[in-house]
Amino acid sequence: MDTRRDSGNDRERDNGSGMPSRVQAPVVLATVFLAYMGQMLLNPIIAPLSRAMGLKAWQIGAVISLSAVVLALLSPKWGRTSQRIGVKKVLMLSLAGAAVSLALFGLVAWAGTTGLVTGGVLFAAIAVLRGVAYGATISAVAPSSQAYLVDNTTTEAQRLKAMGAIGAAQGLSAIVGGLVGGGLGYFFGLMAPLVVMPLIVLAAIGYVGVGFHPVAARGRYLEPKKIAYTDPRVMCYLISGFLLFLAFSSLQVLFGFTIQDRFGLGAEQTAGMTAVFMSVMAVTMVLTQGVLVPKLPWPSRVILRRGLVVMAISAVMVWPTGSYVLLTVGVVLFGLGSGAAMTGYTAGPTLYLNGDEQGSLAGIINSNNGVTYAVAPVISTALYSINPQAAFTFVIVLAVAAVVFAYLHPRLRPDKQKERAEAAAKGQTLAPIANSGTGGQPAQ
Repeated sequence: MDTRRDSGNDRERDNGSGMPSRVQAPVVLATVFLAYMGQMLLNPIIAPLSRAMGLKAWQIGAVISLSAVVLALLSPKWGRTSQRIGVKKVLMLSLAGAAVSLALFGLVAWAGTTGLVTGGVLFAAIAVLRGVAYGATISAVAPSSQAYLVDNTTTEAQRLKAMGAIGAAQGLSAIVGGLVGGGLGYFFGLMAPLVVMPLIVLAAIGYVGVGFHPVAARGRYLEPKKIAYTDPRVMCYLISGFLLFLAFSSLQVLFGFTIQDRFGLGAEQTAGMTAVFMSVMAVTMVLTQGVLVPKLPWPSRVILRRGLVVMAISAVMVWPTGSYVLLTVGVVLFGLGSGAAMTGYTAGPTLYLNGDEQGSLAGIINSNNGVTYAVAPVISTALYSINPQAAFTFVIVLAVAAVVFAYLHPRLRPDKQKERAEAAAKGQTLAPIANSGTGGQPAQ
């Protein structure tokens, strides 16, 4: 039973977002961008910063994995909480916690570089602040934003556009954050990005506090329902998404190593070349999710399947060789395929659930993705240390497995007649799902 407090009236369209204007989708997307940019500023300086603090590479890797584990554990809770108390309250609480944890992390990092704090105490402090505290607070941003936008969309086309836009906002934050963080570190020193990180998150708090006025009683439920990972309505999407993100995150981890080894570059050349290739991939993903996918005539599951095929082909193309051209084409196609597949994976399962289940689903999706970022660095680097080709074989196997699964699973496999009907219905209002239990059908 839908336990919404007040469904409200239908609202006018926003020509920019494709969603009702009062939903303020651009504000939500800008908040996602700012929240994640506060994190991404750290990426270009993490290696030299860790060395300046006297920490080993495995310690930084452990902190990042710890943050991903915490995110995976808490995301489902945050998704449901946002539907119960409201998305604005959750975003404000999340951003405030993230700002405090980043500020304290910067202070501890400064103490580490000056020798005031060292050894196990330094490692423990960073693990608590950057791993646990930051992971716990930032884990609310994506699921609460997704649940809010999904609950305020009425067609599959709108949901694809909304999910693609969230992915594009996250991708854009990685691009801009990497450039700004690297620039600040180069011109003003390693501490500069650490000072700016909490300030950006504080700017997001001010933006949400002043500029975000969520639709009254939309996305608010007395008792948001909890769904399980094994829910048969969505499990096929979650398995596909897990394989997709595990392949994607593994390739990200391997990229710096393989660039240096396959082309025989020095440390500075490797850093620059890796940044170029990763930026190309990120830009391709942003354009795919934010521009291309909303224009495609296919339903979500077709976009997922075909995106996975492109990603699998590109995974073969990035196999260690001495060709810059082949690697460049592979990187572009990997960004194209993974960007499309991620959007289909995120939007697809929302069609099978009622509004009061969307918060739980958003949390589970974010958790599903987070787990891959916790395990990928361990598995991929271990394989690479044994044999570089073994690590890339692992990525290819994951991508191919995702394709095979998507083409064989009854809910995802090709069905031309059904998919033509789904494509024709993409712009039609989604009907309520009569049965919110395991027998629910796609809302079309």
